[in-house]
Amino acid sequence: MSSKRQDRSVQDDGPLPDDPFVLLGHWAPADDDPDRPLATLATVDVDGLPDARTVLLTGVSPDSVAFHTDARSRKVGQLRAHPRAALVVRWDEQARQVVLRGAVSEISAEASRTAYARQSRYLQLLAWLNTPELAGLARSERERRWADFDATRPVLDPPPNWTGYALRPVDVLFWEGSEEGPSHRVRYRRLAHGWTREALPG
Repeated sequence: MSSKRQDRSVQDDGPLPDDPFVLLGHWAPADDDPDRPLATLATVDVDGLPDARTVLLTGVSPDSVAFHTDARSRKVGQLRAHPRAALVVRWDEQARQVVLRGAVSEISAEASRTAYARQSRYLQLLAWLNTPELAGLARSERERRWADFDATRPVLDPPPNWTGYALRPVDVLFWEGSEEGPSHRVRYRRLAHGWTREALPG
């Protein structure tokens, strides 16, 4: 069962939280909500070129956000070589997005197992079957193997290659659009003593 979160707009008058994760807690669904936000993860490859792909935000803690993926993927290789990233989380229907930038680190196996259990059946299957071997087959064979695996595995544990990362940001930028006026941004920066906050044009 999903948990309803209280809303908080950066367009409204009145003080905003001193901590960006309080505000993010208003925007993001609870971790047990199956409707996960889409996010664009940006990394740097071995040649220094930027790289990006879409992931799902799997969790929000008091000081970081989490996403999960295949440990054999190129993004994991890039994160291990350069453990810093940016993540753009979008809520298109609400005309909102959040950009988080900072260091990343692998999360515990227990936390990753909990996140896997919260995934949809489709995503649980995908974590097992989205392999180079399967990708090289004809569509009919891919779908046959998918159906066979699904039918013979009523309960799925995480595959060995399932891993998660936490991004602990030093910079968090909230953007919100409006049909009645200009869009608006609020930027938080982490300093030694806490967070600073400033309003920016949209």
